[in-house]
Amino acid sequence: MNHNSYIRWLYQELPELVRSGTLAPEAAEKLKTHYGPPPAGAGRRVALTVCGILGATLIGGGIILLFAHNWSALSRSTRTVLALAPLLATHILTLWALATGRTSRVWRESTGMLVTLMLAAAIALVGQTYHIPGNLANFLLVWMLLTLPLIYLLEATVPALIYLPGITAWAGLAQVEYGHAVWFLPLLALVLPHLALVLRRDPYGSRATFLGWMLVICLFVATGESLEKILPGLWIIVYGALATGFYLAGRRWMAAAPSTWRNPFASAGALGIVVIALLLTYDEFWNNVGWRHWRTGWAYNWRVGTLDYLILAGLSAVSTWMLLHTARRRDVLGLAFGALLPVTVLGYLLASSGFEGPAIILCNAYLLALVLTITVTGLRENRTGLVNGGLLTLSTLIVARFFDEEFSFVMRGCAFIAIGIAFLIANVLMSRRGKGAAP
Repeated sequence: MNHNSYIRWLYQELPELVRSGTLAPEAAEKLKTHYGPPPAGAGRRVALTVCGILGATLIGGGIILLFAHNWSALSRSTRTVLALAPLLATHILTLWALATGRTSRVWRESTGMLVTLMLAAAIALVGQTYHIPGNLANFLLVWMLLTLPLIYLLEATVPALIYLPGITAWAGLAQVEYGHAVWFLPLLALVLPHLALVLRRDPYGSRATFLGWMLVICLFVATGESLEKILPGLWIIVYGALATGFYLAGRRWMAAAPSTWRNPFASAGALGIVVIALLLTYDEFWNNVGWRHWRTGWAYNWRVGTLDYLILAGLSAVSTWMLLHTARRRDVLGLAFGALLPVTVLGYLLASSGFEGPAIILCNAYLLALVLTITVTGLRENRTGLVNGGLLTLSTLIVARFFDEEFSFVMRGCAFIAIGIAFLIANVLMSRRGKGAAP
């Protein structure tokens, strides 16, 4: 309980604990002495940081717009000076802030944002002035590599939040320009120590939350960009392992998160599991899958394609290890979500052998079993959000099937009515339980 959010929660609870007689006043004072004063002005600090970032962004954008005015009329030397002067000024400002001890979060994030923008402007303007050959992929790579030291020098999160989508965009462009994005994972590894540091200091703080969500989103996008797809349909297992790994990691190491938003790994992983399972109930995703449709030709890089199998092996090994750990803890809900990995593996083997129909039936059965487990667990634990989540997943499946010609309007209408009644009954039951448990 050494995190700021926990200390603030403790100070909020102490008066009520003393008033109800649960805790003696002397014990409350000892707790205050032990943990020290609560971090003051957390909301104010966040507001100041956001304002500082917005201010830096506006200043950077304004400088770029000023340079754009009559830019073509300036001499080459003047352009060079104007391109590098703001970058030099922001570096001097950053060093001055660090040297004078101005290490507040507002200073770190604001100067980090400003230097990052000036880096982009300087690279683009110098390249345009001297007609340096290149493309957008090269620009992004150079920009991100120059931004990386700022993350660690300032311990700033905003440059990291720019770096992650930056290398993700580079991966997509690199796949088009060079035929592969093999360097995405090494580039990602360079920023992971910063994420680990932020998570260790305050796993449920704003910085960790935003970094976690950005990492999850970028990994989901970049994984598909990086795959060579020589073995058709391999993405099914890769994404199954990725979503399972995220969910189980968040469920194991961030179980104390105060909200689903504060646990981006479990939340995004659960959403990914549901979406993947839903997609795999359609036969379009199982056509031409497996080793019988091995792809050859100039468009597929065999050497880089080896990375597909390394990614598959690594993600599957980590997710399987966490799934076994979940089984040892007899975590029913965790096992229900984590079962996506063996389901995708088995479905892929079936489809690769020419049994697409059984693979589709397997995924439909898994999704229904997942919905049932979520709903029953929510009812048992009196968690309205979990119950509604299970019923919402079932409703999504029915909506997805709404346009399926195999089902009549009567069947669809009855299904919607049944789900609606289930929603109402479940929420009434949960409401009564909550009232019964109230003091």
